[in-house]
Formats: sequence, C-alpha cells, structure tokens
Amino acid sequence: MKRINSSLGGVILMARVMNPYRALKNKHYRNFWSAQSISLIGTWIDTTLRGWVAVNLFSEDKAAGFIGLIAFLKGFPSVFFSPIAGVLIDWFGPKTILLYTQLLDAANAFFMAYLVWKGLLNPFFLLFLSLMMGITSGFYLPSRNTFISNIVPKDMLPNALALHSMIFNVARMVGPTIAGFVVELYGLEFGFIVNAISFLPLIVVLLLIPDNHAKIYGNVSFKKFFEDLMEGVRYVSTNSVLINTFVGLTMYSLFGMPFGMLMQAFVKSVVKSDILGYGLIMGMMGVGAFIGANIVASINPERLIKLREDFLLVVIGTSILIASIKPALTPYAAFLIGACQSSFFNITNSRTQLLSPSNMKGRTISLYSFVNNGGSPTGTFILGMLGNFVGIKNVYILSGLILLFFAISRLFLLVNLSKQPKNFQ
Repeated sequence: MKRINSSLGGVILMARVMNPYRALKNKHYRNFWSAQSISLIGTWIDTTLRGWVAVNLFSEDKAAGFIGLIAFLKGFPSVFFSPIAGVLIDWFGPKTILLYTQLLDAANAFFMAYLVWKGLLNPFFLLFLSLMMGITSGFYLPSRNTFISNIVPKDMLPNALALHSMIFNVARMVGPTIAGFVVELYGLEFGFIVNAISFLPLIVVLLLIPDNHAKIYGNVSFKKFFEDLMEGVRYVSTNSVLINTFVGLTMYSLFGMPFGMLMQAFVKSVVKSDILGYGLIMGMMGVGAFIGANIVASINPERLIKLREDFLLVVIGTSILIASIKPALTPYAAFLIGACQSSFFNITNSRTQLLSPSNMKGRTISLYSFVNNGGSPTGTFILGMLGNFVGIKNVYILSGLILLFFAISRLFLLVNLSKQPKNFQ
C-alpha cells in the first residue's frame, strides 16, 4: 500500500512538474504575462507598419536599404545600452526601468500615429523614432527578464521564460495579420494607435505588482564590469564547442535573420503582393517558429546540446533560395524558416547555458546576446544597402547560398573529424 501511495505521489509530482503552464499559477506572473501578450501583438503590428511605411516612402530600388537601416537602428543600440541597463536595474529595480521603457515606447507609437495622420512623416522622423525604440529595447530586455525572476520562484523561472518565448511567437503570427486588416479597413494611423493602446494594460499591471527588488546602490564599478566581461570572453575563446556555436550564430544572424527583416521590400518587389500578403508570410513564419519551439522543448537537454544546428542552416538556406526562385512558394518557405530558426536559437542558447559553469553563465549568455543582437541588424543593414544596387531578390539568393555553403562545409568537416562529437561530452 505504501508503495502504491509512493508511486501515485510520484506520478502526481511528475504531472505537476511537467505542466507547461505551471508558472501561470502565480498571480503576479499571470497578470504580467497576459498584459505582455497584448503588448507584444501591438509591437508586431508596429514592426509591420513601420516597414510598410518605409517601402512606400521610397522607390523599390531604395526601399530595401532603408528598411535595413531601420532594423539596424532598432536593434544595434541594445548592444551598447544593455550593460548600462544592468547598472540602473541594480540601482532602481527592474520594475521601475521596465515601466519607463513602456511609457517611452507608448509615446513613440502615439507620435508615429500623429505624424502619419497629419501626413508629416518623413525619413528623418522614421529613423529618429526607430533609434529611440532601439535605445529603449536595450533597457527593456534585461529589465523584463530580471523582473520575471523577481515575481516567480526560482523553480518556475525557466517555465516562465519559456512561456514568454511562446507568446512572442504567437504575437509574431497574429500581429502582422492584424496589421494587414487594420490598414485595409481603417488606415495606417489607426494601426499605430492600436499599438500605443496595447501598452496600457502592461503599464497598469506594472503599477499594481509590488516591487520586491532589493535595490543596491553601492559596489557598482564599471571597471569590475569590464574585468568580468573579459573573463567571460577568455572562457568562451578556450571552449571549442562554444566557439563553434558562436560562429554558427554569427553566420545565421548576419545572413539568415535578414530574411524576415527585409520581407516588406521582398514582398513588394519580388512577390508582387501587398501588406496582406506580407502579413500572411510573416504569420506562416510565426506558426513555424511556434511549432519548432514546442518540438525542441520536448527534447532531453543532454541530447539537445549534441544536435547539429548545421542541418537547420541547410534547410534555411535552401528555403531562402526557393523563395527567391519561386516567389509564390514564399509562405511555405517562411514556415520552414520559422520552424528552423526557433529550433536553432533554442539549441544554441541551451547549449551555451548548459555548458557554462554557474559562475560564468551570465557572461557567456551576454556574449551570446551581443552576437545575436549585433549581428542581426548589421546583416540586415548591409544586405539592405546591397539590395539597393543589385536588387532584393539577388540579395536573398546570395544570403541563401552563403548559409548553404557554410553549413555544408561544416558538415563535411564533421564527417572528416570523427572525434569532433567528443567535444560535447
């Protein structure tokens, strides 16, 4: 009888631990997660509309470069401001920093709506507002993750972060589609107003959730920060597995991520469709990403870090080429790329964390973020500018070929070096 009770207790415990939505039992996290879901949908509406505005401000031969510049301004500043954000989070708490970033982003969206409504929007305003978003994103990401760790128990933190990844992909599915219908029915300015309003539930929730962060005003040194950062760089540079992981991440950030970030220009000049077509393609990419994330989440961690992400890069490179040669197949290619992209980031991120000692994990992850956040906007900017001269279709073909050559060469190297898998032990 005791054995039966013990087994039953074990089954009940297993069911509780394996519940993929267990973090939502926490009231504060549930409220934050729900409000964040609304805000993320608004963010993807905004991302879609800004790119579409850029497409219509310029001729087809100039639009790709301008979209790339917007992506660069929205992404690259976070590389520099994230370390500063870390210090301010320690001083004032993540809730305070997160609240101010949301207020600034809401103001940005309202101003954007006003400019479009009055017909005053020009390239300067679009670039300036994109730069402001890039700066606030450098404070938003670290403050959000720290805030989550403050409102959920440690044993629920991985699940809470996973649920945030899930709603990001759902928002990527829903946001562009909503943007397309909103613009068709009510106009561009209404889409930006929808984004601005989407911040309000999150702002209200942040005001209601208690701030439990223990603020630290002393022992803050930029010298110590750079010393610790260099220690992390030395650790990564002496670990062959992490080096290979970061090289693959760099290549994908530079030549794979621009597929979605330059899609507005590709849809208009190559696919010959409108914002509804763009919304469909990005929605398919989001569906693929959601499915890919769920598949990878079910894999045992020890097995996960041994998977070769180079196979995913082969599929991504091939899909980019298919979309370029047969534009009608772009939605299907986007689905495959979304699934592989989500899997790629889950594999490389998990490997970086699981192969890093606890006292080095934060620094290795910061380097991972540096490569990802810096490479993606840089690649989009370079390929976008190149697209002004050779055409966006040729740029897509080039990026697909580079990814294919890189991934296949690494796979051939793996075959020749039979001892390579031992590095994962």
